[in-house]
Amino acid sequence: MTSRATRRFLFWLLPAAIGLAAAAIFAVGAGAALNGTLGTPVGDAPVIAPTPAPPSAAGTLRVVALGDSLTHGTGDSPAGGYPRRVVEALRKGERPADLVNFGIDGLESDGLLRKLAAAEVREAIAAAGLILLSIGGNDLTHSLPSTPAGTALGDPTAPALARLRENLGRILEQIRAANPAAPIRIVGLYNPFTEQAADRRTTREALLRWNSALEETSFTVPGALVVPTFDLFEERADRLSPDRFHPGPSGYAEIATRVLSSLPAPLLTAANSSRPAK
Repeated sequence: MTSRATRRFLFWLLPAAIGLAAAAIFAVGAGAALNGTLGTPVGDAPVIAPTPAPPSAAGTLRVVALGDSLTHGTGDSPAGGYPRRVVEALRKGERPADLVNFGIDGLESDGLLRKLAAAEVREAIAAAGLILLSIGGNDLTHSLPSTPAGTALGDPTAPALARLRENLGRILEQIRAANPAAPIRIVGLYNPFTEQAADRRTTREALLRWNSALEETSFTVPGALVVPTFDLFEERADRLSPDRFHPGPSGYAEIATRVLSSLPAPLLTAANSSRPAK
């Protein structure tokens, strides 16, 4: 009897327990990867203020970048992600420009609201000639653990989406209060799970809802536009970094190109340039 129980434990119960433990470890690791950082609680990304930038020279366009890991440039070291690429392209076009980047890995919209309360951030925004913003991706991915089992990436909970709408509205309101005129470009959301998504239709529908929320919230803010990115990564896993979540160099280059194409022509030309604006 004892021998039979021992064999049952070794051949059935022990492997099942090991399998459950492995699944739990995988789930924890996947959640940490989606959060954009390992070992940092969701929503508690550290507020890291960059070294204060010197005043811009006369005629220099100050670009201020706000948001999450896409703004920070995760996956594109040392090139600096799409904000740095936008600034470099402006310089190549003989438009003097400099960059102040406040991007933080794992940042949610709640965290960005808190960051806007910092004096150095408000001062940088007030002096900006262009404001770049990427937010909402972590609000979506951080809501995934609470999504019922079996649903696809993009069926996020209604509270998560409602929170993003409210927070983004307040974010844009505060940016406009600090700077009434600078163009604001909001990077849209894309699907990083191009190879893993079991139900592509559900995923596309969910991302459409989240991107629509970005669009609808920005409509009432003069000079604010959402720059779509969904199509840039759909069936283009080669544009992702090795982590298969953040963009890689080619992905950031595509985002930067699209941001540049959305800017008003006068912004692309130096104020003291003798060349006609294109």
